[in-house]
Amino acid sequence: MNEQDKRTTSSLRPVLIVGAGPTGMTAAMELSRLGVPVRIVDKLLSPSTTSRALAVQTRTLELFEQRGLIQEILRIGNKGTAVTIYGDGKRLGKVHLEEIKSRYNFIILIPQSETERILREQLVRQDVEIEHGTEMIAFAQSESSAQPGQGGVKAVLRNREGELEELEAAYLISAEGSHSLVRRTLNLQFQGKSIDQNYALADLHLDGDLPDDELLLFTSAHGFMAVFPMGDRHFRFMATDPDHHANDEPTLEKLQNLYDQNSHIPARLRDMTWSSRFRINSRMLHTLRERRIFFGGDAAHIHSPAGGQGMNTGIQDMIDLSWKLAMVWHCKAAPELLNTYEEERLPIIRSIVSRTEAATDALNSDSMIVHQLITLLTPVFLNTHLVQQLSTGMLSEVAVNYRKSSLSQTYHIHGNLQAGDRMPDMDVLRWNLDSLSDTQPRKMRLYEIIDPSCFTLLVAGGESTTDLPATWKEQLGPWHGFLKLQRIAPASTQPEAKMQFDSAFGSSQSLFLVRPDSYLGFVGNQNALPALTEWLGRWFSPTAS
Repeated sequence: MNEQDKRTTSSLRPVLIVGAGPTGMTAAMELSRLGVPVRIVDKLLSPSTTSRALAVQTRTLELFEQRGLIQEILRIGNKGTAVTIYGDGKRLGKVHLEEIKSRYNFIILIPQSETERILREQLVRQDVEIEHGTEMIAFAQSESSAQPGQGGVKAVLRNREGELEELEAAYLISAEGSHSLVRRTLNLQFQGKSIDQNYALADLHLDGDLPDDELLLFTSAHGFMAVFPMGDRHFRFMATDPDHHANDEPTLEKLQNLYDQNSHIPARLRDMTWSSRFRINSRMLHTLRERRIFFGGDAAHIHSPAGGQGMNTGIQDMIDLSWKLAMVWHCKAAPELLNTYEEERLPIIRSIVSRTEAATDALNSDSMIVHQLITLLTPVFLNTHLVQQLSTGMLSEVAVNYRKSSLSQTYHIHGNLQAGDRMPDMDVLRWNLDSLSDTQPRKMRLYEIIDPSCFTLLVAGGESTTDLPATWKEQLGPWHGFLKLQRIAPASTQPEAKMQFDSAFGSSQSLFLVRPDSYLGFVGNQNALPALTEWLGRWFSPTAS
């Protein structure tokens, strides 16, 4: 890339983020900490105070830890260690969340308003102001907006005083929610269906013999009910409501009746904080990009709250997009890198929408045959180790991978890890190959080594030295400063530690290039360095620093 290209780059203009929910705030947090100026606007006059989404899943907790947000979430949230399913007055089975392959082998139950507060306070620390009461009322893209350093998005903003502003942005991220103006203006189809059932929802206190650390699901001939503990006997309550045409908010008496119909465990509901009725829509976009406009969160996908995936998926959409957008914005990556956002996230979204839709249809079915099958088969399936691993992996989202992405390249390996996989967290010995003074091995967790602001090249196994071969240094030279170089080895000589390490990385020397979102971009053996530099040259500028 020549100097003229750099002078005309779109990096002089901000990224406009429309919507200041968890999705939009995550985008603003990521882009701003990666050096990209942002404008984040929201038409609401002030932050929402309702709880809505409740579950923060394992994969989101891992990503939040690397960004300094985990302590407050763990302090406020309530840990859910299992999901227990009841039917016909008996326990059908339990999903044991300790099976999750992470130090965060649980679900954190925390009101969305608190998750948003934590993100909002982080934006304040990063000097990003959310412009509440500001609405985007029109936008247009220039014809050349697909070219690097050219074009952009012009938007008209109206603030709370009614004043208009014309803003020229490099890119636009639609995080506006399910009623996205951007999506409707572009006439993009939000395909899917509305689920017929009506649901009652409430936050309340519950006195009874229900555990404080288990998410409880009840299925019966009357419908479906979920009771999630939020701590101090405070619970989120959701149940199929046969009053399809009722417009009033469910009363405590109504909710007590629904509870008694669905649960065999005696309990008294009291001190309701709020309640509402809602319908489930299951819809998604089949594109996440329209030239310089990107979609994420509820603007791109909405589905059943079964599994607590919605907010987490939106947050992870933005974790995937933001590092790529930042690199292109800084002219450190080819514009084609942005195509991999849709390529990687659409299959994940499609899978979540189809799974939650199928689960909701089954649990809400009024067919006696379906209900009997659930009652009979659930204990059988949940009693197998494989099903426990699969269900916890999907629920926690640690099973998400991008192996089929064009950005993922695997070159003859001996361990289980492949390009596109989430990097697991474990204790290792680490040598810092970038430092002349820090030459002693240190016992560290992998997630302490991985840098969420750049790529990390791990040299695993082989000779435990503090240096690389001279030929390796020469070949990696054009990307010096773009990569952090670290050598890792088993944390100890104990057989268990070596077995865990070798299972993931193999026993011979191999290369593992970790992306800023802690997924693997390139994996290969010690002979793969030419293939790695070719991969780097395809996607990223060799002058990156």
